[in-house]
Amino acid sequence: MSDSSMMLKARVILKLAALLVLVALGHPASAFQIKSVATDAGVVLRLRGDVRVGDYGRLKAILQNGAVVGLEIRSGGGSLEDGIDIARVVRDRGLIVYASKECDSVCAFIFFAAKERYMCRGCRIGVHSVSNDRGKEDADSARATVQMSRFLVGLGIPHSIIGKLVATPPAKIAFLTNRDLAALSVHRTNPFPRNDGTASATRSQEVPAWSDGRPSRTGSSAKRPRMRRRLQKNKQR
Repeated sequence: MSDSSMMLKARVILKLAALLVLVALGHPASAFQIKSVATDAGVVLRLRGDVRVGDYGRLKAILQNGAVVGLEIRSGGGSLEDGIDIARVVRDRGLIVYASKECDSVCAFIFFAAKERYMCRGCRIGVHSVSNDRGKEDADSARATVQMSRFLVGLGIPHSIIGKLVATPPAKIAFLTNRDLAALSVHRTNPFPRNDGTASATRSQEVPAWSDGRPSRTGSSAKRPRMRRRLQKNKQR
C-alpha cells in the first residue's frame, strides 16, 4: 500500500472516531431514561437514572401531552438546575409522583413538588446539601443550598426536613424518618395500577408510608451522584 493511501485511510479513521465521540457526548448513557406507560390512572412517565443537563428540556417536550398524570421515578440525584426545573413543572402541572425505589438528592425535590406523594415498600427518600462540580462544598454551593431551602419552603415542606437537608454535607445523605414521611402525607402504595393488572398495590390497599418502623439512616455515599450546582448564572428556561 502506498504512503498516500495509508495517510488517506488514517484520516478517514480519525474522522470516524471524532464523529463517534460527538455522538457519545450528545447522548450520555447515564441520562434519564424516560418511558411512557399506560395505566388505569392515565399516562405515566417512568423515569430511571441520574438527572443530567438537558433532561428538563426532554421531559418538558414530552409533557406537552396533556394526558400525563404523574411520574414514577427512581434516581440517585444529579444536575441541580435540571432537577429543580423538573420539580417546578411537577408542581405547576399538579402531577402525582410515585417513588418506586430509592429517590435521593435532587430526585427528592421532584418528589417533594408532587401534588400527591407515593412510595413503595422499601423505598427511601434521601437529602443532603448542594455541592460544586467537584463534589465539594464552597461559598457558591452554600448559597445554592439556602436558595433550595427557600424553594422547599414555598412547596410547604416541613422545616424539620429542610433542616435535615441543610445540616447534611454533600458527601453524606440523610434519609427521611417515618415522622418526616407522615408530615409529607406520603402513602406507601402504587397509585398507577397497570391495565394488565401488574401493579403491586392499588389505592384500596393503601398503607401509610410511616407504618413500617424503618428508621432514618445517615452515612457516606461516595458512589451516589451528588446534587451539583453548575457554574452558569441566571440560566433561562
